[in-house]
Amino acid sequence: MIRFGAVFGVPVRIHMAFPVLIGSAIFFGHGQTLAAMLISLAMHEMAHALAARACGQRFDAFELMPFGGVAYMRTSLRPAHEFLIAIAGPAVSLFLSLGLAALHWTGPFAQELIRSNVSLTLSNLLPALPLDGGRALRAIFSGRLGHSRATNLFIFVGVLLGGAILCLGVWSAIKGTVNPMLFLLGVYLIYAARKEKEGLAAALVEALHGRAERLSREGTLPMRWLAAPHDTPLEKLLTRLSAGSYHCFFLVDDQMRKVGTIDEGELLQKAFAIRANDPL
Repeated sequence: MIRFGAVFGVPVRIHMAFPVLIGSAIFFGHGQTLAAMLISLAMHEMAHALAARACGQRFDAFELMPFGGVAYMRTSLRPAHEFLIAIAGPAVSLFLSLGLAALHWTGPFAQELIRSNVSLTLSNLLPALPLDGGRALRAIFSGRLGHSRATNLFIFVGVLLGGAILCLGVWSAIKGTVNPMLFLLGVYLIYAARKEKEGLAAALVEALHGRAERLSREGTLPMRWLAAPHDTPLEKLLTRLSAGSYHCFFLVDDQMRKVGTIDEGELLQKAFAIRANDPL
């Protein structure tokens, strides 16, 4: 990552693929397209920032990428908040493109702005992490699947989409049309999926820590009860935890008779004890 100053005290970083995109645009003589894209991206990310502030979220850092940005927050997100923050960017990009078209601006730069906002809307709505579409869908599915399982699902989708887009780029090149955006988007989706996978455990710890802040702030937290076979591995139970609730598991036998319970605190203590005893 490249450090690029700070905005309101929040560090701004630039993903390594971002300069590549800028260099490609300049090399191919698309300076006007680049300017329109940067303006559109700024509006897109401003929408995320305003939505996050409305939800009471605080930023640790902000990372700009070719197809949007990622806000690293100090507190965990409720699924409803994650959905609203994720969808705010594409919604504003779509609104801007429709608004510009409705005004019937016909100049070249106006057309570039429309195309840039349409591109941001469509690319960010792909159902893959860390794009906005993947984050919005994770928020929807995390209540049923848990944060970890929902994350893994859209990591897998991201790898599949990245591979498909790379294949499309190769096929287009063979046909005589070289589209650098296809290669950048395909490589980025696969890379981002790997980074999401690496950060999954840390994200769970951060989410649980943020939820403790929420409990201290609000005084109550929803309780979620789940049933699981008594021999379910700890790792599988951990994947059902999410930031919005405190969890307790009914452990049942083959006849669905209760044989015990384990709450979230006990589950995490056992998991940390096992990791502490693992050989280095």
